[in-house]
Amino acid sequence: MAASLKGNRREWNRVTGKRVNGQGPDVTFHPISTARAHEEVIDQVTFAIRSGLLRVGDRLPTVDALAQLTDVSKPVIGEAIKVLRDNGVLESKRGATGGVTVVSEDIPVTLIRLQTKWRESALTELVEARRPIEMDLALRAAERATEEDLEAMADSVRRLEKEVVDGGEQSMIRHLNHLFHYTFGRAARSETLAYYQHQILGRIAVLLDEYYRQDEDPDMVIRTHWETLAAIESRDESQVRAAMDSHLANLEHLVRSPELTRWLESR
Repeated sequence: MAASLKGNRREWNRVTGKRVNGQGPDVTFHPISTARAHEEVIDQVTFAIRSGLLRVGDRLPTVDALAQLTDVSKPVIGEAIKVLRDNGVLESKRGATGGVTVVSEDIPVTLIRLQTKWRESALTELVEARRPIEMDLALRAAERATEEDLEAMADSVRRLEKEVVDGGEQSMIRHLNHLFHYTFGRAARSETLAYYQHQILGRIAVLLDEYYRQDEDPDMVIRTHWETLAAIESRDESQVRAAMDSHLANLEHLVRSPELTRWLESR
């Protein structure tokens, strides 16, 4: 039987990199072989946070455990944790009750920039790639989502509504916007597609960060998310396709708008 590594409330399996013997979704950590390994560690942690698999108050595996799960050295893990700590995402405490804990779900754009290992892509190309991936994820979610998955989607929209009503930070509103996408991506039970979604959403977030801070209509986002969730809950393929067509068209129309073209050219 595979050994396990102690985490908060759940345990971490050395072989799979997933939490076991507990409730809720798995967080997968996998071996790393890139030259800038600490950036890959940062990406795996931020992916887990942005997708809602790790929440504020959750504790990461120990440095030793993360080194084994990702197949990198402890100094590499330490470097990644330092970057995340310096950016206000993690907190380290010593002692028997200490460890590395998530203290913020608001991932700075500077960290999201580190995640992409793809070549630089034009915004239009990213938006084109987003459509087939997110459409497929939504259709799979309609087939495979559990009641827990559906509740996670609804919870992400309710959290977004509350953040908007409370006049929250735009960066947190953007996170909760993307969190809905991550939750139906997770419900699709396709780790590869969900990670492609993560890469695309991250690059779009970087390119449009300032624009969204100024001009995104949160009420439209909330309405669209509820409509998409209702379609996924219906389990009806035609309803899902129609809802996602409308959902994806919002950004597709924006990308083709002269206003955004002028804004991008001015950067």
